Amino acid sequence: MRIGDRARGIEHNQALTSGRGWVRGLLKRSEQVTEREGDTTADDYDPSPGGRSPWGRLMLGDEVSLPYLGDTQFAALVFEREIAHTADVRWSTGAASLDPILPHALTTVRTAGMRSALVDLATVFDEGAVALVTLGRGSLHARIAAREQALVGDIEGWLRDTFAELEPSERREVPVRFWTCGSHGASSVTRMIDVPGFEAIKLNYPPLVRERLGGLSTPDYEPPASGQLVLWYGPPGTGKTYALRALGWEWRRWCELHYVIDPDVFFGQRADYMVDVLLEGDDHFGLDQLEDSDKWRLLVLEDTGELLAADAKERTGQGLSRLLNLVDGIVGQGLRVLVLVTTNEPIGRLHPAVARPGRCAARVEFARFSATEARDWLAAHGGEAAHNQSATLAELFAHLAGEQIESRPQVGFRAR
Repeated sequence: MRIGDRARGIEHNQALTSGRGWVRGLLKRSEQVTEREGDTTADDYDPSPGGRSPWGRLMLGDEVSLPYLGDTQFAALVFEREIAHTADVRWSTGAASLDPILPHALTTVRTAGMRSALVDLATVFDEGAVALVTLGRGSLHARIAAREQALVGDIEGWLRDTFAELEPSERREVPVRFWTCGSHGASSVTRMIDVPGFEAIKLNYPPLVRERLGGLSTPDYEPPASGQLVLWYGPPGTGKTYALRALGWEWRRWCELHYVIDPDVFFGQRADYMVDVLLEGDDHFGLDQLEDSDKWRLLVLEDTGELLAADAKERTGQGLSRLLNLVDGIVGQGLRVLVLVTTNEPIGRLHPAVARPGRCAARVEFARFSATEARDWLAAHGGEAAHNQSATLAELFAHLAGEQIESRPQVGFRAR
């Protein structure tokens, strides 16, 4: 349900709705404003309807809908109360309701997947302090406004204590933020997923793969620089997704897991989508704060062979260029972001710019088990050891379940 026009010109002293409304004298005074018609000073201010204002005409361009009415109300209060300092913060939480703050609510909004409350915090902090708190999809989003800058941080801390952030659990679960692009830009859902430790799965990889993953999957691993690429490649069924889940557990203390569901769109025509995901939660910081932010983010893009192929530019446009700018270009500077890309393509088919020296923080080939390694794995898992060909991890588990692994033709020359 839409109310209002797409764009509406409103005099600064005109209400948004009938009567006094939410917007009432948004901006009252100004020392001096120069307009095209001439100079207008505060002494020229006329509060009557249609009167002259030092700010001239205030143009509001917005599309108001009932589920997001709180955003409009919050903005109106910020102008009406002339609140100088604001912040926009978000974090994952397991909270199921906004009950702790509802006694301070001015208005509330409730939909199938979201709860929102505009709260007046005058009795808790200071007169004029307000917050718009939205809970849904496993995360809490808060817009905060106060007259003193230090108070903004105090309110955020109070909200974080009230709605605790999701942390990895003793049940080997980690929060994962799943991103997708919709009609209103980037949106996300946070879920707790079960994850194994690397020790529990390391024998499911051939020795060379296990060694390379072992150096990466340690709790004290330190990225060499911001905006680096982690490249995992190899045939389907070689265990890349299980290794990813283990990585989330091993890095849980210093790194958050963000999974992009639609990487083709992320690096496609919607450049704003990529910016929203990269800068979400960081765009209100200064550069010094970015460098000192608590956690890194691991941005996961699975099965993105088309983006990395040698002919990627012809097939997917600017996707490859944006990826490279993210991992070691200007876009990635100052961001504590690692990009983990997985692909089923062999390294020889990838664009040479992707895996050049200095660009990858880590490069791991997920290989098939050799015939000997496959026999050893089957014997260790109580399976029939009679096996005479290479196999992926998925094929070995299928063999344990009684399925027949299809023979693969020999490639190349061999001695008779």
